[in-house]
Amino acid sequence: MRFAAVLSRCLILSMGLWLSAAHAQTDGETEVAKERFKEGVKHYDAREYDKARLAFLQAYLLKPHPTVLLNLAQCELRSGRPAEAADHFAKYIRENGNADALGHARAGFEDARQRVAELNVEVTAPGATVIIDGTEVGRSPLPNVLYLMPGRHAIAARKGSVSDSGSLDAVAGQRVYVTLDVRGGSAAAGTATPVDNSSSPLIATANLGGETPLDSTRSKGFFTWLSDSPAAISAVTVAGLALGTSAVLAAFANNRYDSANDVKGQIMEALEDNVESGVLVSTAVPCGDDGVASRPDSSFDSRVRAQDVDYLTGAFANACSRFNERSDSGDRLKTLSLVSLGVGVVATVGTVVWYFTDTADSEGATEGKQTSPTKARASITPIVSQDTQGLWLNVAF
Repeated sequence: MRFAAVLSRCLILSMGLWLSAAHAQTDGETEVAKERFKEGVKHYDAREYDKARLAFLQAYLLKPHPTVLLNLAQCELRSGRPAEAADHFAKYIRENGNADALGHARAGFEDARQRVAELNVEVTAPGATVIIDGTEVGRSPLPNVLYLMPGRHAIAARKGSVSDSGSLDAVAGQRVYVTLDVRGGSAAAGTATPVDNSSSPLIATANLGGETPLDSTRSKGFFTWLSDSPAAISAVTVAGLALGTSAVLAAFANNRYDSANDVKGQIMEALEDNVESGVLVSTAVPCGDDGVASRPDSSFDSRVRAQDVDYLTGAFANACSRFNERSDSGDRLKTLSLVSLGVGVVATVGTVVWYFTDTADSEGATEGKQTSPTKARASITPIVSQDTQGLWLNVAF
């Protein structure tokens, strides 16, 4: 059973628990919220993300709940509203530090924040109204950062009769600080300072309610996914052990083949020496059914003494036996090595396919519904030719 399927049932269960809890209440707002939530799930499954967003927004306004908030953020991300999505993902992360779907929220937030600019607004006096593009967004000091779509934005703060304003050209992926002075002095607006975030997270960890910065790298994303899945850890462990065992067995097989070749060299050298000395005829074969030990009558010169025939026959028989034993041992070890390699390759490829498929699924997964975004597609094609045998892994996004 795929892990993604198990995860889907867990998330649907979370929706069921929320609906059951809501059912225990009898007020009309709860019933309307339940209906809007169901509508949102229906629209999301149909990839009608704008309609789903409106339905989840109505449900959340009526009954604020983490399940609905995460669904809302996912819809905003897919309907081209990354600024709103980043804000709602960040809110979910701050308020639900131990939630099962926290990993999905972090992944969604990471996606959204790469598409927007993060704005840190500092006002020189508390209680001032902060205005972005003509809309009031709160009073200073603002509790959290703001997220802006790329482009020109008007920023202002007003306290009583004193105001300060300026403009900002927001760039996706940037972190910007703006100071607004409402003490009656000279304006300080427009002093937007882009911050190089190549080595630091876009959002401060304090805004996420945790001490670990969000990771923006693909490899860390894999290890984060891996740490959340004991089954995946088992698959990686099997792959590592199988590949390691294959390498060890291959080394032992090569050692046995080298030893067999040494014995073969000694046999051929003895054969040549005895042929040159006239003990063996030129057509003598060292091993096998026609070998010296099997057919001494046709292998030895008729003038060779019987005791010499017995001695050489035994010597060639023992040498050929050692060669066969070591060669057969190498063949067995090689076979085991190939089997172990096959297990390792299958486990490795399976884990890679599982990762891309599961993370593609989880981007649309929320606590309320395992939704169905566009998935990564992976396929494995056998390759068999005269010179090459193996598997071709193709992953499409």
